[in-house]
Amino acid sequence: MKAEAIKAEAASVIRQFGANPLGFFWVLHDSENENLDFEKQNERWAFVKSESWHSLNMAAYSLWAISDNGDLLWWNGEQTVAMRPRDYEFISRAVAPSQFIRLLVSGVEHSFFPKDLYSGCAQ
Repeated sequence: MKAEAIKAEAASVIRQFGANPLGFFWVLHDSENENLDFEKQNERWAFVKSESWHSLNMAAYSLWAISDNGDLLWWNGEQTVAMRPRDYEFISRAVAPSQFIRLLVSGVEHSFFPKDLYSGCAQ
């Protein structure tokens, strides 16, 4: 998927949930802060897409958010993949980033991230 479409969806997440949803995820965008910059972070984390610990074809995915714990959120226009590279784990959901955050906020998706993330959410 083209970077501009991913950036547009990330901007939608920011409009709906802020730049730091749940006080845990940092949505990437055009930024002078390289830790939040879409292009810089996609370059930095590109190596994860081809690692052998997962069986995903990540060629069409772009990174759209990073958590405080280093979790990576990717999207290819059809599904969101959440990865914990440090633990070699991932989940995928056939939803756009804004819907993925909505699932987290509503408490529907609550098995992959730290339990205290959901303390303020309805479950």
